[in-house]
Amino acid sequence: MSLTNLVNDPAPGLREAKHRPVQALFRPEIQGLRAIAVAAVVLYHFWPKQLSGGYVGVDIFFVISGYLITSHMYREIVRTSSIDLLKFWARRVRRLLPASFLVLFASLVGVFLWVPSTVWEVSARQLAASAFYVQNWVLANDSVDYSAQHNDATVAQHYWSLSVEEQFYVVWPLLVLGLLYFLPKLAGSKGPASAAPSPRSILIGGLAVIGAASLAYSMAVTALAPSMAYFVTPARVWEFAAGALVALVFLERTLDGRVATVLGWAGIGLIAGSAFMFTAETPFPGWTAVIPVGGTVLILMVSGTGTPAGTRWWLSSRGMTFVGGISYSLYLWHWPVLIVAPYVMGRPLGLLDKCLLLALVVLLSWLTKITVEDPLRTGGFLSTPRRAYSFAASGMAMTLVLSVALTSFAFAGSDGESAQVNSPCYGPGALNPANNCDPVTGAGVPDPAPAVVARQNTEPLYKGCQGDFSGTDLVSCDFGVEESQATATVALVGDSHATAWLPAIEVLAERHKWHVKTYTKGSCPLTAALRVLPSEATDRNQADCWSWGKKLQEKLAADKKVKTIFTAAYSTAYTYKSAPGVELRDPAVEGFTAVWKGLLASGKRVVAFDDVPRTNGQYVPTCLATNSGDPLACATTVDKAIPKGTAITHAAADLKAPGFTRIPLRNEFCDAKLCYPQLGAVIVYRDYSHISAEYSRALAPFVDRQLS
Repeated sequence: MSLTNLVNDPAPGLREAKHRPVQALFRPEIQGLRAIAVAAVVLYHFWPKQLSGGYVGVDIFFVISGYLITSHMYREIVRTSSIDLLKFWARRVRRLLPASFLVLFASLVGVFLWVPSTVWEVSARQLAASAFYVQNWVLANDSVDYSAQHNDATVAQHYWSLSVEEQFYVVWPLLVLGLLYFLPKLAGSKGPASAAPSPRSILIGGLAVIGAASLAYSMAVTALAPSMAYFVTPARVWEFAAGALVALVFLERTLDGRVATVLGWAGIGLIAGSAFMFTAETPFPGWTAVIPVGGTVLILMVSGTGTPAGTRWWLSSRGMTFVGGISYSLYLWHWPVLIVAPYVMGRPLGLLDKCLLLALVVLLSWLTKITVEDPLRTGGFLSTPRRAYSFAASGMAMTLVLSVALTSFAFAGSDGESAQVNSPCYGPGALNPANNCDPVTGAGVPDPAPAVVARQNTEPLYKGCQGDFSGTDLVSCDFGVEESQATATVALVGDSHATAWLPAIEVLAERHKWHVKTYTKGSCPLTAALRVLPSEATDRNQADCWSWGKKLQEKLAADKKVKTIFTAAYSTAYTYKSAPGVELRDPAVEGFTAVWKGLLASGKRVVAFDDVPRTNGQYVPTCLATNSGDPLACATTVDKAIPKGTAITHAAADLKAPGFTRIPLRNEFCDAKLCYPQLGAVIVYRDYSHISAEYSRALAPFVDRQLS
């Protein structure tokens, strides 16, 4: 049955609802609850160390939305026996999109004027995704995509929660109507019509089941893939359902009296405790999200007393309702201002800077509310669904066009092909004193441009050729000449830093007629030790990495065609410990040498690259674009770039065995004082640690000399 027919011929439960009017109840304390939510998020973003769990403010918003929207829909169902979907969605457009588009357009201008071109592409992609309200899915994909995981934060990153809300607004009324249509039909087929459940009972039961399923999913996916779980919509549906159930159970009524007062303050305590005690390491939004969600539910359930002893008195105060009234615009504006301001000021933000910016954000939010939000929500310009939908489509289309234009500008005038590639001062050759290269960084702008190099983070050269964090599958790709025609078959193994050497290996494969097999896995060095990554919330990936390494060692040892194995790792990113049943005195070093000795014993030649020098922690292309004309501003002193005891370098230096070759790298990145972000007009790193494809290729002759 179509939605139109459902309105004209409602199910039995819908007809029954006509006779039970429900009056809307204005609750000013909800504005105060919004104020708490937005304050938690904004203060967390401005001062993350002081309010480490302020991200729970988003969950408060989700519960409030579930409560208010479900209340509104149920009143309409009682009054009309259905929901006018076109008018419902048009109201959401009038309420949300004018301010949203304003901030998106302002953010586009801010990025173009002040943000380095290296960030334009990812910013444009996320701005467009935000306009179409799929930003959360873009970020969820990036969170499990190793090449995109460490992208710079963009001006639109905070739109992920608005995307979740908009998806809720689209799907929730359809879900409610579906429950009210199909469940009475199902009940009617099994008994008399008089036994059909009421609409309220149907919704409470149906939404409770949906909420429980979403919570179970949220707990499971948070345990398995916490970064992705934070953004995906199904992991958040139960929070909306929690608010919806309060609306349906209480039907605009609230608890009052002393017990209600205690419950209200308990709710405040749960929210405050979450905001102050949760951290980035807290598994979220699994079972831990029940705490702030439960606190919000308690506050929605009660009215308490009208005195300062009750939460309602405080939440309904003028200051709280003012902040709650501008909370939507405040959420929209605070993040792009915080992201763009350091580029405008040319330095990191201090305490005074942040306080002034916070005042600016409040002013912008108030002005947006009185000049954009309120006039377009209540005025005639968007008063009909046709106008509202035309406005939405126009805003989305304009954002998309401007985003595409921004990306085009980022790469204008740079094809990524360097005309200096045959110069002795190209790339690492600039550090050779015999070449008399001055300056060693190269004259003029880098070639290719920073934006082109940074693009390697969002568009990997070898997509699909590197295993994900989770899983133990041996992902492999083949390069070079056909194996039947090759002079030798070689393998490249290790983590993403090994993948970064593939452009150099390809050059060598073409020169020597090699066939190349790759076996790499994100954040997984090939070692007999357990690698420990402090940022991981569970040890699942650690166990998968170790199992992957065991499988790979067995495969390589058994593969008689593979004669040489190249290996590399970002070994300073990890700490190491002995694996179960494998006692190592020095796991960091012996883990690598144990693997190498095993491969040597199987008749292979092993070639190990030193750790590449560390950078100052910034994305190098972005730093160079920000400091155009002064590449040394992005350089790192030797003592910081090459710390003592880097595991793979130490292991390679210790192992003296026939068939083993170490590839030292210091002289191709550094002189006596500095390690460079740019050499011979070539950008050395594509991000903060991985060498760029151009620099990898430029290093091929230097690697070749070490092999001979």
